[in-house]
Amino acid sequence: MAKVKTKLNAKLKKFMALAKAKGLSDDVYVTPSLKMDYTPTGSTVLDMLIGGSKLSDGSMVCPGWPKGHMVEIYGRESSGKSTIALTAMGQEIKRGGVGLYVDLEHAVVDTYAMKLGVDFRPPSMGGTGQAMRIAPRTFEETESAVMNAAMAKIDMIVIDSVAGLVSKKEASRDSMDEKDKVGMAEIPRLMSTWLPKLQAVIKRSGTVVLFLNQTRDNLRASSFAKAEETLKTTPGGNALKFWTVIRMMLKPRMSAKAKIYNPILKKNEDIQISTDIEVKMIKNKIAPKQGHSGLITIRYGVGIDEVRTMLNVAEAYGIVKKTKNKQRRDVFSYTSPSTGKKVEYVGIERFRHKMVELGHMEEMFSMCKEKIMEGFKNIDDDELSKLAEKAVITKVSADVEDTITSNTEDIIMAVVDGKIIDENGNEVEGYTVDDNGEIIKLDDSLDDDILNSLTDIDADIDSDL
Repeated sequence: MAKVKTKLNAKLKKFMALAKAKGLSDDVYVTPSLKMDYTPTGSTVLDMLIGGSKLSDGSMVCPGWPKGHMVEIYGRESSGKSTIALTAMGQEIKRGGVGLYVDLEHAVVDTYAMKLGVDFRPPSMGGTGQAMRIAPRTFEETESAVMNAAMAKIDMIVIDSVAGLVSKKEASRDSMDEKDKVGMAEIPRLMSTWLPKLQAVIKRSGTVVLFLNQTRDNLRASSFAKAEETLKTTPGGNALKFWTVIRMMLKPRMSAKAKIYNPILKKNEDIQISTDIEVKMIKNKIAPKQGHSGLITIRYGVGIDEVRTMLNVAEAYGIVKKTKNKQRRDVFSYTSPSTGKKVEYVGIERFRHKMVELGHMEEMFSMCKEKIMEGFKNIDDDELSKLAEKAVITKVSADVEDTITSNTEDIIMAVVDGKIIDENGNEVEGYTVDDNGEIIKLDDSLDDDILNSLTDIDADIDSDL
């Protein structure tokens, strides 16, 4: 069958001709692409959370940090923000890319960065010459440096952190002079004007910009709120929340400890060797992963521990079994599907070491990836609309006594602002909403009994008072 060749619509052709006559450059036209260029995160769990949705050919949308976009990673202290950023830059350098680290907090340790694959030393000192670290003094210097780096097509820029941005006026003012005060929300205002310009540049240069951010207590949060994303807010204003395609919140969970003898105190001490970090996607415009969470392990002095992270995934999906022995200690076991051999050890660290030693990790990794992909199935627009409709609309059968209308079809009703309305927008009487959110019909014969019982309860309360 011959393929039908389509042509550009005449109206769009006319638009392009008029735009060219007015001097509009050709680089404003965007060529659509189903796949996005990306930088690997260095963690399978993070890759899946960002863009692990599969396309029709079996490939993933964007398993890594999307190039040409801005990303915000925020969390409490010691939650792994800098480690994730340095790991990502190390992955980009492995692919032959170049990175710029804007160290506003002056907290990067060069020896640790080298372990993660980022060598900030210049070639004259034996460095690779693929990474550079700068420490601007003011917001204006930061803006100029980042814009020039993006124009130079540097592959990755990390800004650590937004909370460290200080305007030139604030940096030069006399703190003892009460009259010399800086206006409110100066940095948010500056960010609002800078980010649109930055996005236009990095989209053309293919640069990915990672903004690291701290958290502050949200004073406007409800006293009933429990979720950390509600209780905490981030400095820098709202502009960054809009311009980023990914907002990722980090929250430390459980820590693994080892006992080490302290000769000064003459006793054993519990020393933290790693921490499990919960990663929650607050915003994701790359793939339908908004609200999804994952768990990664950061090992101190090493970085993201991919082996321990995937062991957590394997345990969650039953690939690795966890039991208790007679001493009530955790026993981990794994049976290879290809060889049938079983690995069993007490304690996750001993088990981890033996799995690496025996070479079972690659097989376990592939099994974990398959399980993760099964959990991240695509939902098309039609399925999504049906799910949304079922969440707010309940169909009530009309073939019962005392039907609302003479119609024999199902009556569609919805709960709006606490009221039950029909498909024509009229309020419906004789129905209520139960604890599960379902619309149920009231039994008229019980109305009097219910009213009498409520009256008796009120009378008892009055007598007690």
